[in-house]
Order: sequence, then C-alpha cells, then structure tokens
Amino acid sequence: SSAARWREITRDHARLGLILCNTAGVLEEPAEYAAPRMLVRDATLRGEHAAPFAPVPLFGQPALDAFGAALVAALFPRVPALLDGIYGDRPANADEALAFAITQGACSPGAANVIGSGQKLATNRPLNEVLDGEAGGFGGPVLVPQGMNDKVSGPARASERADAFERLRPGVKVCRLEAGGHCPQDDAPEAVAAAILEFLPAVREYAQGDTSRGRAAESTVGA
Repeated sequence: SSAARWREITRDHARLGLILCNTAGVLEEPAEYAAPRMLVRDATLRGEHAAPFAPVPLFGQPALDAFGAALVAALFPRVPALLDGIYGDRPANADEALAFAITQGACSPGAANVIGSGQKLATNRPLNEVLDGEAGGFGGPVLVPQGMNDKVSGPARASERADAFERLRPGVKVCRLEAGGHCPQDDAPEAVAAAILEFLPAVREYAQGDTSRGRAAESTVGA
C-alpha cells in the first residue's frame, strides 16, 4: 500500500539530514553544557522526573484552566495585529485565512485546558541532547535557516541563537537570513529553498557514509 511505502521511505531517510526552521526549545551554551547523569529522554520515559510544575498547587487543574482562559482572552482580539508583527518581512502572509485558523482553534472548548496543562510538562529535552549522536540523538548534518529579523524573540536573541548553533558541533550549518523573521520558511521561502539545495550535498555524503557503516556492521555480524 502507499502507506506502507511511505513508512519504508521515511524509515530509510529519516536520519539522513535535518532542517530546523524557526527552531524552538532549549539550546544551552555548548561550551557550558554537560550531559546529565541520565538523559532527559531516558528520565522522561522512566517517569523519573521531578513532580510536574504547577503555579498554584493548592487549586490544581482549575487554576491552570483559569490561567489558560485568561491568556486566550488576552491574545484573542490581538491575533491580526500580532500576525502583522510576526510576518513583518512579508505582510501578505498575515492574511485573513491565517487569522481565522488561529482564532478558530482558540475558540475550541479545550483550548484553555491545553495551554494551562502545558505548565505540567516534564523538563524540556535540550537540543544539545537531541542533536548529539553519541547521546542517542541525531548526529548527522543539520541546517538551521535562522531569520535574523525575528520580531518575536528579537534580532539580538536570534543572533545569539545562531551563534550557539554554530558552536554546537561539526555538521550543523547556520544560514543567517537577514530578510527572514520568526518563520523564515514563510518570510523568505526562496532563500530557504536555496539554502536547502546548498545543504543537500552534505546529506548525500552523510547518507553514503551511513550506508557504508551499515554494510560494515552487517559484515561484522555475519562473520
């Protein structure tokens, strides 16, 4: 079936290259990062994290729901204006359809609960671990198209994050897009596409090496 074929394709190519647009998550300063005794991934799977964070433990989930409802109420009327700022480099992307899609989701009866429950999530797995092949993460080539005119986190923070990615490890390539903002794939699609095309040879080289390593391992097992 086509579904089975798709699973086969993604299984064979899922670990060959990674492109991170609008990167989210924790990225600790590489020079200061020290892998914990137990990886965040393993601690999460084993349920060995500290108790989930709750801002008002005496009131529990109702307090979290109230927090989520207040946040939705505060942001709901500002969605169009917020989108204008986020897509400042390409205002046409902040159209009525996008605003409608976001406000429609915010109208869901469970929206406040989802936002409030986010306060109970386990510790974030840092990208230092996620992109560390020796720690069970991805050790192949990584492309980070970084919008330098990010109006959400700010240009200074975007520059700091790009610098940190460049120091993370060999194989991580940062493409600084001066005309790109918080969503560079939307703000500067042509520049992102060009960066991906330039990135592909590194993926092919890694794929060839990965295939060679796989054959060597099979030969060792067969012997």
